Amino acid sequence: MGLVGLDTSHAEAFADVLSGRDDASVRGVWDGGAVRNADYARSFCEEYGARRFDEPAAMVEAVDAAMVLTVDWKTHAALAEPFLEADVPTLVDKPLAGSFEDIATLEAAAGDTPLFGCSAVPFHEGFTALPRGGSERTLFAAGYNDYFYYRTHLADTVRFLADADWTEVVPGSEPGTTVDVHFTNDVHATLRFDGSPEDATFSVLDIGETTRTVEMESSSDVLSRTYDRFLDAFLDVTSGNRDDTDRILDSGRLALAIEAALAEGHSVTPDSPVLDTFEVTGESFLADYDPYY
Repeated sequence: MGLVGLDTSHAEAFADVLSGRDDASVRGVWDGGAVRNADYARSFCEEYGARRFDEPAAMVEAVDAAMVLTVDWKTHAALAEPFLEADVPTLVDKPLAGSFEDIATLEAAAGDTPLFGCSAVPFHEGFTALPRGGSERTLFAAGYNDYFYYRTHLADTVRFLADADWTEVVPGSEPGTTVDVHFTNDVHATLRFDGSPEDATFSVLDIGETTRTVEMESSSDVLSRTYDRFLDAFLDVTSGNRDDTDRILDSGRLALAIEAALAEGHSVTPDSPVLDTFEVTGESFLADYDPYY
């Protein structure tokens, strides 16, 4: 594995998971210094026995798979592109991108190369135990920390469970930050993003043939098991046993459509003209970003 960016806590968390495996390890590391300093990058490489690279593209020939983990989503497409074009399976951390243009860049670069990533939350053991797909099924999802970077968790989770492309996002009329999402298989989801950060949970109420409720807590044990399942899936991708590319691209578009619907105050469909130029920028978020939050 090659890690591209050490900005977030995910780099260390993922490296810890990989260090306990006998089928994968961290081989290379690049960090641009946007969040961490050179001493952190040096000690990270020493701890995990990885080689430090001066340029991401120089790592392409040295690794079998890559993980783009920079916190600034505007960098994701450019950093992933050389790996994807070299047929290196690539994981892009959440959020996938901040514009449809960047998602189109990722799609073109990927071609037949597997693309994986977005949020790890769908791989919580409770969510993976829920059925995927179906019809005439309703999902109610609630999360905390009402901002694009974190709202992606819920967007990815309902897209994972619906297991179909989205067709429309409608801003909710009820109190709070809510949207309704419709999918091609007649699954419907209502998402509420502004839950209390003190609880730090993600919850799903699934109503279909059976009613089920799942809540994901944010304890270190729960996160570790979730990351383990997430990376298990990525290793299946790298070995050719799984391909989530279409879901990842559609999930990235859904996250942006949610932002557009909330910003514009009206429904958004995949062919809405507003999406051609819509972009989520994050200067203020990035300026205050805490990698340990």
